Amino acid sequence: MLSIVDLFQERFRLYEQIRDFFKSRGFVEVETPLLVESPDLSPSLSHFVTTQLPKLALITSPEFSMKKLLGHGFEKIFTLTKVFRDDEADTGQHTREFMMLEWYEQGSDYMTGMDQTEELVRSCLSHSQFSSFNSKFSRLHLPTRFLELTGIDYADASLEQMLEACQRLGLTTDASDTWSDLFHRIFVTYIENPSPCFVYDFPKQQAALSALTTDGKYAQRFELYVNGVELCNAFTELTDSLEQRARFEQELAERQRLCKETFPIDEELLSLLPSVRRPTFGNALGIDRLLMLKLGIKDINDLHYGFSKRY
Repeated sequence: MLSIVDLFQERFRLYEQIRDFFKSRGFVEVETPLLVESPDLSPSLSHFVTTQLPKLALITSPEFSMKKLLGHGFEKIFTLTKVFRDDEADTGQHTREFMMLEWYEQGSDYMTGMDQTEELVRSCLSHSQFSSFNSKFSRLHLPTRFLELTGIDYADASLEQMLEACQRLGLTTDASDTWSDLFHRIFVTYIENPSPCFVYDFPKQQAALSALTTDGKYAQRFELYVNGVELCNAFTELTDSLEQRARFEQELAERQRLCKETFPIDEELLSLLPSVRRPTFGNALGIDRLLMLKLGIKDINDLHYGFSKRY
């Protein structure tokens, strides 16, 4: 096991690699708030919230603040920041406080973003067990794989069809399951890929901040898996403020239905979105998971030894 001194040195060496990568490509490093009035409204997220007014939440992602900077004229930006998510399952790959890398580039989309992401990951893992990937990372078109597996195009699938698909595959179901619950159960059981692989074109119900494919059926979203670890979640960003408002309202209604904490829609973000070019690419990558791969560590909590376990 690495000493705590070695572990910190490896962490900050990784930060330096990331900064060198982006600065050499003309990106500007930015710093964004950790406490905000209007955080991500995704129904799957739970926030840490202040007890005094005005009600503020610790960020689950710096995305909203970074998109505002794009609206103010930045073209290529990145940040390294702590983010916070309550109710994270203790799987060895999740903690409630972790380090996130996010970057955004106007004039780029999720397809060119895959190439850029592969370059970054290869450079960061250059002196590890993954230093000699034999070929280009594979790309898995999720709707095609899902159709082969279930006989269903999830762009048009009903809750009943998803339920039947789960039952045919021998997966447990519950009367309380939502469409997304059923999709996720099939995805994690049969589709998550252990090799260096980009999985792309997710259900539009699971990407409220993403632009859609040209046929309007899927979200222009990808995830990257390396050795069974999900490293990142990326989009061609939605920049239509009217459509974004409608999606925020849907998410807010779902949070209310689930009795989850609610927050005001970020009006400043909506006002600045029309100033962001189309396409724009954004990616959120978990630094702790990348460091786990680099150092061969299996449990994310082992990155924090030397401190009391807070998670």
